[in-house]
Amino acid sequence: MPNGILYLTREDILSIAPDDAEVIRVLKRMFLEKAAGAVEMPPKPGIHPLQDSFLHAMPAYVPSLEAAGIKWVSAYPGNPARGLPQVDGLIILNDPATGLPTAILDAGWVTAARTAAASAIAAEALARRNSEVLAILGCGTQGRSHLASLREVFALREVRAFDASPEAARHYAEEMEARHDIRVRSVATAEEAVREADLVVTAGPITKPAHATLTAASISQGVFVASVDFASYWSPDALACFDRIATDDLPQFALYRDLGYFAGMPDPDSELASLVSGDTAGRTTPEQRTLSCNLGLALEDVAVAPLIVRRAEAAGIGQRLRR
Repeated sequence: MPNGILYLTREDILSIAPDDAEVIRVLKRMFLEKAAGAVEMPPKPGIHPLQDSFLHAMPAYVPSLEAAGIKWVSAYPGNPARGLPQVDGLIILNDPATGLPTAILDAGWVTAARTAAASAIAAEALARRNSEVLAILGCGTQGRSHLASLREVFALREVRAFDASPEAARHYAEEMEARHDIRVRSVATAEEAVREADLVVTAGPITKPAHATLTAASISQGVFVASVDFASYWSPDALACFDRIATDDLPQFALYRDLGYFAGMPDPDSELASLVSGDTAGRTTPEQRTLSCNLGLALEDVAVAPLIVRRAEAAGIGQRLRR
Protein backbone atom coordinates (compact mmCIF):
# COMPACT_ATOMS: atom_id res chain seq x y z
CA MET A 1 0.00 0.00 0.00
CA PRO A 2 1.48 3.37 -1.00
CA ASN A 3 0.66 5.18 2.24
CA GLY A 4 0.74 2.21 4.60
CA ILE A 5 -1.85 1.56 7.30
CA LEU A 6 -2.73 4.41 9.67
CA TYR A 7 -2.42 3.33 13.30
CA LEU A 8 -4.14 5.43 15.97
CA THR A 9 -3.57 4.96 19.69
CA ARG A 10 -6.05 5.81 22.44
CA GLU A 11 -4.19 9.08 23.04
CA ASP A 12 -4.28 9.94 19.33
CA ILE A 13 -8.04 9.44 19.28
CA LEU A 14 -8.68 11.49 22.41
CA SER A 15 -6.83 14.41 20.88
CA ILE A 16 -9.11 14.67 17.83
CA ALA A 17 -12.30 12.82 18.81
CA PRO A 18 -15.60 14.14 17.40
CA ASP A 19 -18.17 15.50 19.84
CA ASP A 20 -21.18 13.54 21.04
CA ALA A 21 -23.60 15.35 18.74
CA GLU A 22 -21.60 14.30 15.67
CA VAL A 23 -21.54 10.67 16.78
CA ILE A 24 -25.31 10.75 17.31
CA ARG A 25 -25.81 12.23 13.82
CA VAL A 26 -23.74 9.58 12.03
CA LEU A 27 -25.45 6.77 13.93
CA LYS A 28 -28.88 8.11 13.00
CA ARG A 29 -27.79 8.04 9.37
CA MET A 30 -26.53 4.47 9.77
CA PHE A 31 -29.77 3.35 11.44
CA LEU A 32 -31.78 4.82 8.56
CA GLU A 33 -29.66 2.70 6.21
CA LYS A 34 -30.22 -0.34 8.42
CA ALA A 35 -33.98 0.26 8.34
CA ALA A 36 -33.79 0.32 4.54
CA GLY A 37 -31.84 -2.95 4.44
CA ALA A 38 -28.84 -1.18 2.90
CA VAL A 39 -26.14 -2.49 5.27
CA GLU A 40 -24.35 -5.77 5.88
CA MET A 41 -23.71 -7.20 9.35
CA PRO A 42 -23.39 -10.93 10.00
CA PRO A 43 -23.90 -12.33 13.52
CA LYS A 44 -20.79 -11.79 15.63
CA PRO A 45 -18.88 -14.96 16.52
CA GLY A 46 -17.08 -15.15 19.82
CA ILE A 47 -14.89 -17.19 22.12
CA HIS A 48 -15.12 -17.42 25.90
CA PRO A 49 -11.78 -18.15 27.58
CA LEU A 50 -13.16 -17.35 31.06
CA GLN A 51 -16.63 -17.52 32.60
CA ASP A 52 -18.52 -14.23 32.06
CA SER A 53 -15.76 -13.08 29.68
CA PHE A 54 -15.59 -13.07 25.90
CA LEU A 55 -13.80 -11.98 22.75
CA HIS A 56 -16.02 -11.10 19.78
CA ALA A 57 -15.35 -10.48 16.10
CA MET A 58 -17.70 -7.81 14.76
CA PRO A 59 -17.63 -7.16 10.97
CA ALA A 60 -19.91 -4.67 9.18
CA TYR A 61 -20.35 -2.67 5.97
CA VAL A 62 -22.27 0.59 5.44
CA PRO A 63 -22.11 1.33 1.69
CA SER A 64 -23.46 4.89 1.88
CA LEU A 65 -20.71 5.82 4.34
CA GLU A 66 -18.05 3.90 2.38
CA ALA A 67 -17.30 2.21 5.69
CA ALA A 68 -16.19 -1.41 5.96
CA GLY A 69 -14.30 -3.10 8.76
CA ILE A 70 -14.25 -5.24 11.86
CA LYS A 71 -13.88 -4.79 15.60
CA TRP A 72 -12.10 -7.43 17.69
CA VAL A 73 -13.26 -6.71 21.23
CA SER A 74 -12.91 -8.30 24.64
CA ALA A 75 -14.98 -7.92 27.80
CA TYR A 76 -13.42 -9.22 31.03
CA PRO A 77 -15.32 -8.08 34.17
CA GLY A 78 -12.40 -9.10 36.39
CA ASN A 79 -9.94 -6.76 34.69
CA PRO A 80 -10.57 -3.61 36.79
CA ALA A 81 -9.29 -5.46 39.87
CA ARG A 82 -6.03 -5.89 37.92
CA GLY A 83 -5.91 -2.25 36.95
CA LEU A 84 -6.96 -3.12 33.38
CA PRO A 85 -9.97 -1.97 31.31
CA GLN A 86 -13.03 -4.22 31.43
CA VAL A 87 -13.66 -3.69 27.69
CA ASP A 88 -10.86 -3.33 25.14
CA GLY A 89 -10.17 -4.00 21.49
CA LEU A 90 -9.08 -2.84 18.06
CA ILE A 91 -10.94 -1.71 14.95
CA ILE A 92 -9.61 -2.45 11.46
CA LEU A 93 -11.02 -0.44 8.54
CA ASN A 94 -10.77 -1.60 4.94
CA ASP A 95 -11.15 0.14 1.59
CA PRO A 96 -14.50 -1.15 0.25
CA ALA A 97 -13.20 -0.84 -3.34
CA THR A 98 -10.07 -2.95 -2.89
CA GLY A 99 -10.52 -4.78 0.44
CA LEU A 100 -7.11 -3.54 1.59
CA PRO A 101 -6.77 -2.47 5.25
CA THR A 102 -6.47 1.29 5.63
CA ALA A 103 -6.48 1.93 9.38
CA ILE A 104 -6.11 0.22 12.75
CA LEU A 105 -7.34 2.08 15.79
CA ASP A 106 -7.88 1.53 19.47
CA ALA A 107 -11.53 0.64 20.00
CA GLY A 108 -12.01 2.01 23.50
CA TRP A 109 -13.26 5.50 22.70
CA VAL A 110 -15.39 4.34 19.76
CA THR A 111 -17.04 1.60 21.83
CA ALA A 112 -17.91 4.01 24.65
CA ALA A 113 -19.12 6.82 22.39
CA ARG A 114 -21.20 4.75 19.97
CA THR A 115 -22.86 2.76 22.76
CA ALA A 116 -23.91 5.91 24.58
CA ALA A 117 -25.02 7.57 21.36
CA ALA A 118 -27.27 4.60 20.54
CA SER A 119 -28.83 4.87 24.01
CA ALA A 120 -29.40 8.60 23.50
CA ILE A 121 -31.10 7.90 20.15
CA ALA A 122 -33.34 5.31 21.81
CA ALA A 123 -34.13 7.76 24.60
CA GLU A 124 -35.19 10.41 22.07
CA ALA A 125 -37.92 8.02 20.92
CA LEU A 126 -38.83 6.25 24.15
CA ALA A 127 -38.23 8.66 27.06
CA ARG A 128 -40.36 11.58 28.18
CA ARG A 129 -39.12 14.78 26.57
CA ASN A 130 -39.05 16.61 29.92
CA SER A 131 -36.83 13.99 31.60
CA GLU A 132 -34.50 15.65 34.11
CA VAL A 133 -33.24 13.01 36.58
CA LEU A 134 -30.74 10.40 35.40
CA ALA A 135 -29.61 7.31 37.32
CA ILE A 136 -26.28 5.77 36.35
CA LEU A 137 -25.65 2.24 37.62
CA GLY A 138 -22.04 1.36 36.88
CA CYS A 139 -19.61 4.26 37.14
CA GLY A 140 -17.03 3.16 34.60
CA THR A 141 -16.40 4.16 31.01
CA GLN A 142 -20.00 3.64 29.90
CA GLY A 143 -21.33 5.58 32.85
CA ARG A 144 -19.22 8.52 31.76
CA SER A 145 -20.04 8.36 28.06
CA HIS A 146 -23.78 7.93 28.69
CA LEU A 147 -23.98 11.07 30.80
CA ALA A 148 -22.25 13.04 28.04
CA SER A 149 -24.52 11.71 25.28
CA LEU A 150 -27.78 12.02 27.20
CA ARG A 151 -26.96 15.65 27.97
CA GLU A 152 -27.13 16.25 24.21
CA VAL A 153 -30.79 15.20 24.24
CA PHE A 154 -32.18 16.19 27.66
CA ALA A 155 -31.91 19.17 30.01
CA LEU A 156 -30.69 17.18 32.99
CA ARG A 157 -30.73 18.74 36.44
CA GLU A 158 -29.63 15.79 38.60
CA VAL A 159 -27.60 12.60 38.23
CA ARG A 160 -27.52 9.81 40.80
CA ALA A 161 -24.57 7.45 40.61
CA PHE A 162 -24.32 3.95 42.01
CA ASP A 163 -21.49 1.45 41.71
CA ALA A 164 -20.62 -1.78 43.47
CA SER A 165 -17.53 0.14 44.59
CA PRO A 166 -18.64 3.13 46.70
CA GLU A 167 -15.26 4.75 46.05
CA ALA A 168 -15.81 4.51 42.28
CA ALA A 169 -19.24 6.13 42.65
CA ARG A 170 -17.84 8.98 44.76
CA HIS A 171 -15.03 9.61 42.31
CA TYR A 172 -17.48 9.54 39.39
CA ALA A 173 -19.76 12.05 41.08
CA GLU A 174 -16.93 14.48 41.74
CA GLU A 175 -15.46 14.15 38.24
CA MET A 176 -18.76 14.36 36.35
CA GLU A 177 -20.10 17.28 38.40
CA ALA A 178 -16.96 19.27 37.63
CA ARG A 179 -16.88 18.28 33.96
CA HIS A 180 -20.54 18.85 33.12
CA ASP A 181 -21.53 21.56 35.63
CA ILE A 182 -24.50 19.52 36.81
CA ARG A 183 -25.49 18.13 40.20
CA VAL A 184 -24.13 14.57 40.51
CA ARG A 185 -24.35 12.64 43.76
CA SER A 186 -23.30 9.14 44.69
CA VAL A 187 -25.86 6.95 46.45
CA ALA A 188 -25.54 3.86 48.60
CA THR A 189 -27.85 1.46 46.75
CA ALA A 190 -29.11 0.78 43.24
CA GLU A 191 -32.68 1.18 44.48
CA GLU A 192 -31.95 4.68 45.77
CA ALA A 193 -30.46 5.64 42.41
CA VAL A 194 -33.46 4.59 40.33
CA ARG A 195 -36.25 5.72 42.67
CA GLU A 196 -38.46 8.13 40.65
CA ALA A 197 -35.68 8.69 38.10
CA ASP A 198 -36.76 9.66 34.58
CA LEU A 199 -33.83 7.96 32.85
CA VAL A 200 -31.87 4.90 34.05
CA VAL A 201 -28.68 3.50 32.55
CA THR A 202 -27.53 0.08 33.71
CA ALA A 203 -23.90 -0.31 32.69
CA GLY A 204 -22.45 -2.80 35.13
CA PRO A 205 -20.77 -6.11 34.30
CA ILE A 206 -22.60 -8.60 32.09
CA THR A 207 -23.35 -11.74 34.09
CA LYS A 208 -25.11 -15.02 33.32
CA PRO A 209 -27.31 -15.65 35.12
CA ALA A 210 -28.19 -12.00 35.73
CA HIS A 211 -27.38 -10.73 39.20
CA ALA A 212 -30.92 -9.21 39.13
CA THR A 213 -30.30 -6.52 41.73
CA LEU A 214 -33.42 -4.56 40.75
CA THR A 215 -36.96 -5.92 41.05
CA ALA A 216 -40.35 -4.79 39.77
CA ALA A 217 -40.71 -2.52 42.80
CA SER A 218 -37.75 -0.48 41.48
CA ILE A 219 -39.46 0.53 38.23
CA SER A 220 -41.15 3.94 38.34
CA GLN A 221 -44.07 4.87 36.16
CA GLY A 222 -42.90 6.68 33.00
CA VAL A 223 -39.25 5.64 33.33
CA PHE A 224 -36.95 4.98 30.40
CA VAL A 225 -34.17 2.42 30.89
CA ALA A 226 -31.11 1.98 28.69
CA SER A 227 -29.57 -1.41 29.40
CA VAL A 228 -26.05 -1.94 28.08
CA ASP A 229 -25.36 -4.85 30.45
CA PHE A 230 -27.57 -7.49 28.73
CA ALA A 231 -30.24 -6.64 31.35
CA SER A 232 -28.03 -8.08 34.08
CA TYR A 233 -29.33 -5.57 36.66
CA TRP A 234 -32.97 -6.59 36.22
CA SER A 235 -34.92 -9.49 37.70
CA PRO A 236 -37.39 -11.42 35.51
CA ASP A 237 -40.38 -9.85 37.29
CA ALA A 238 -38.94 -6.39 36.62
CA LEU A 239 -38.42 -7.09 32.92
CA ALA A 240 -42.01 -8.29 32.62
CA CYS A 241 -43.23 -4.87 33.81
CA PHE A 242 -42.01 -2.84 30.83
CA ASP A 243 -44.70 -1.65 28.41
CA ARG A 244 -42.32 -1.14 25.49
CA ILE A 245 -39.04 -2.91 24.79
CA ALA A 246 -36.67 -2.06 21.96
CA THR A 247 -33.32 -3.50 20.95
CA ASP A 248 -30.69 -2.50 18.41
CA ASP A 249 -30.92 -5.75 16.42
CA LEU A 250 -33.64 -8.40 16.70
CA PRO A 251 -31.63 -11.32 15.22
CA GLN A 252 -28.75 -10.61 17.59
CA PHE A 253 -31.18 -10.41 20.50
CA ALA A 254 -32.63 -13.81 19.56
CA LEU A 255 -29.13 -15.28 19.35
CA TYR A 256 -28.20 -14.16 22.85
CA ARG A 257 -31.56 -15.20 24.26
CA ASP A 258 -30.81 -18.70 22.98
CA LEU A 259 -27.50 -18.50 24.87
CA GLY A 260 -29.33 -17.92 28.16
CA TYR A 261 -29.55 -14.15 28.58
CA PHE A 262 -32.68 -11.97 29.20
CA ALA A 263 -34.55 -14.42 31.43
CA GLY A 264 -38.13 -13.23 31.82
CA MET A 265 -37.90 -10.44 29.24
CA PRO A 266 -40.81 -10.25 26.77
CA ASP A 267 -39.92 -10.17 23.10
CA PRO A 268 -38.87 -6.66 21.98
CA ASP A 269 -41.57 -4.86 20.02
CA SER A 270 -39.23 -2.73 17.93
CA GLU A 271 -35.71 -2.25 16.61
CA LEU A 272 -33.84 0.99 17.11
CA ALA A 273 -33.58 1.39 13.32
CA SER A 274 -37.38 1.34 12.94
CA LEU A 275 -37.73 3.95 15.69
CA VAL A 276 -35.25 6.22 13.90
CA SER A 277 -36.95 5.75 10.53
CA GLY A 278 -40.42 6.33 12.00
CA ASP A 279 -41.65 2.92 10.86
CA THR A 280 -42.38 2.18 14.54
CA ALA A 281 -43.85 4.73 16.92
CA GLY A 282 -41.88 5.67 20.02
CA ARG A 283 -43.39 6.43 23.42
CA THR A 284 -47.14 6.96 23.11
CA THR A 285 -48.12 7.85 26.71
CA PRO A 286 -46.30 9.56 29.60
CA GLU A 287 -47.00 6.59 31.86
CA GLN A 288 -45.33 3.92 29.75
CA ARG A 289 -42.31 2.15 31.20
CA THR A 290 -39.86 1.71 28.35
CA LEU A 291 -36.64 -0.24 27.95
CA SER A 292 -33.97 -0.20 25.26
CA CYS A 293 -31.81 -3.30 25.55
CA ASN A 294 -28.96 -2.46 23.18
CA LEU A 295 -26.38 -5.19 22.62
CA GLY A 296 -23.79 -3.23 20.61
CA LEU A 297 -23.56 -3.38 16.83
CA ALA A 298 -20.56 -3.67 14.55
CA LEU A 299 -22.41 -1.22 12.28
CA GLU A 300 -22.02 1.43 14.96
CA ASP A 301 -18.27 0.92 15.27
CA VAL A 302 -17.71 0.90 11.52
CA ALA A 303 -19.86 4.02 11.05
CA VAL A 304 -18.05 6.05 13.73
CA ALA A 305 -14.42 4.97 13.15
CA PRO A 306 -14.07 6.79 9.78
CA LEU A 307 -14.94 10.08 11.51
CA ILE A 308 -11.82 9.64 13.62
CA VAL A 309 -9.62 8.56 10.72
CA ARG A 310 -10.60 11.60 8.66
CA ARG A 311 -9.87 13.93 11.56
CA ALA A 312 -6.53 12.24 12.22
CA GLU A 313 -5.48 12.50 8.59
CA ALA A 314 -6.41 16.18 8.48
CA ALA A 315 -4.41 16.84 11.64
CA GLY A 316 -1.43 14.67 10.64
CA ILE A 317 -1.91 12.47 13.69
CA GLY A 318 -1.04 8.78 13.91
CA GLN A 319 1.65 6.42 12.72
CA ARG A 320 1.91 4.85 9.27
CA LEU A 321 2.65 1.11 9.39
CA ARG A 322 4.44 -0.57 6.52
CA ARG A 323 3.41 -4.01 5.33
